[in-house]
Order: sequence, then C-alpha cells, then structure tokens
Amino acid sequence: MKIRGITVRVPPLLFAVTVFFAAVCAMMYGSTRDPSYVYLGAPLCVILICVPLAMNYMTEKQLAEQLPAMRVRAKFSRARQISPAMIGTPVIVEGKILKVTGLLMGKPSYLLSDATGQIVVRRFALPEPLVGVGASVEVVGTVARKITNGDVVYVNAVSIKPVRKFRDAAPAENGEKSPSREEKMHIKKIH
Repeated sequence: MKIRGITVRVPPLLFAVTVFFAAVCAMMYGSTRDPSYVYLGAPLCVILICVPLAMNYMTEKQLAEQLPAMRVRAKFSRARQISPAMIGTPVIVEGKILKVTGLLMGKPSYLLSDATGQIVVRRFALPEPLVGVGASVEVVGTVARKITNGDVVYVNAVSIKPVRKFRDAAPAENGEKSPSREEKMHIKKIH
C-alpha cells in the first residue's frame, strides 16, 4: 500500500494475528449474540492494523529524508573492512544476499557476501522493492554493534537496492592486500 508516495506494508505475522482476533470476536458474537464483541472487536482490529502502518509510514518517511545526505557522506566499504572502530560511520556495501530472516515480523536481516567476506545487514522495515536470496544489492546504511556483543557489528540499512553490476574494488587500505576473485569463501550451510 502507498501512502503519499511511500510504500508501507503490514507484516505477515501481524496480519495473521489480526485475522485470528477478528475470527475469535466473530465466533464469540455468533455464539452469544452479545454486541459488545462487535463494538470492541472491530475497533481493536482496526487499531491492530493502523498503528503499525502509521509507524511503518513514519519510519519509511524518515529514512527517505535521510538517504540523500547519507549517500553523500557514506564511503564505499567491503565486508572485511567493516569493524567496531567504524560504529556510526555511514557506508555503502555491495554484495550478494546469501540468507534472509525476519520477514514475518517485517524486520528483515540479510547475510550479505562480497569478494572479501560476509556482513549482516538489518533493516527495521521491509525494503522497497523486496529482495531475496541470490539478489545482488547495494546497501546504504550505518555501522552498528550488537547490544549483547559489542565486537559483533552489522550494517543498519537505510536503503537496500538491487544492482546489475558491482562497482570496481576500491584500492586496499591499511596496506591490506586485495583478495583475488579466485579466492574461495567457505560458507557454512544451516539447515
């Protein structure tokens, strides 16, 4: 659904909970004929959908306003270059999506892989357009740390856009040798 040009989506889990709640209210009304189930149930169903839609709209609007300024300040980084010292730094990362989680709650987390390694990318709203496993993407965001473990960093994405071709590798920093394309990555499969 678009509201003033901004795409907002209801997370699937929230939609399922709302439908379940509406069905319970309908069954209770059907069995008791007590109109309070309709008077209270219908507005609560509307609130269950409208409040998250409004929150999603406000988040997406704020991210859309931040994107141009962040893109100007962001520096292109590879997965291996991102470290705890970069927390709060705007970055642009390109890579291929290996794994997607969190879509049911509307807060996706992506495992992104490039020629140098892997990095986790999180977004606290569903991106437009939706991207899945195998997609080549460009991510604009800031480096953040996990609350439980300060040494583990991820990219808090403002924008995740599909790309057809990756930009050329930037020159190696800190005397670090750029990995060759033939260098193999070992990815542990989780079943």
